[in-house]
Amino acid sequence: MSLANDFYMYKDEIELILAQNLVECDLYSIIACIIRERRHGNEISLRDVSVRRKTNFSKQYRGEAGFPDFVIRTRDKSNDAAILGAIEVKYVDEDLDLEKYLEQLMSHLKFYKRVIYTNGLQWRYYVKDEDAIETTALWEIELGKIVNGEVYWEENDNWSELLVKLDSITWS
Repeated sequence: MSLANDFYMYKDEIELILAQNLVECDLYSIIACIIRERRHGNEISLRDVSVRRKTNFSKQYRGEAGFPDFVIRTRDKSNDAAILGAIEVKYVDEDLDLEKYLEQLMSHLKFYKRVIYTNGLQWRYYVKDEDAIETTALWEIELGKIVNGEVYWEENDNWSELLVKLDSITWS
């Protein structure tokens, strides 16, 4: 079984990140693995644009708040492939509700229309509703929380629910 489907392996990787490599980008491979192995993973193109710079080639990836960490596109082998959404990742112990992050999230949502927002412990999915004044997550799953530097994990049911929710996302 792969990390994308095994909560024990996932928890172990998150705890290793916390112990060994205190950087956000260490989550990227884990997030990408999970998204690519979901039900619609073979229908999308998941591109890591976290280190993109402002160029003519990359201008379609850049929203008002800059580049997200991942852009989800159609599987067309063209730079004109449609953009279907984005994923914004924060470091494991970051508070997703900090004002500076919420401003970035709202800008990404305005530009990309669908955004997965996660720090590996909390996962949220947003869809832009043009009529809504405020935007709230369509769903949110908490896999664990950090208390005094230690992760306290939720039950496996939350992991199973996350996988079901991710499988239910129709990007196109």
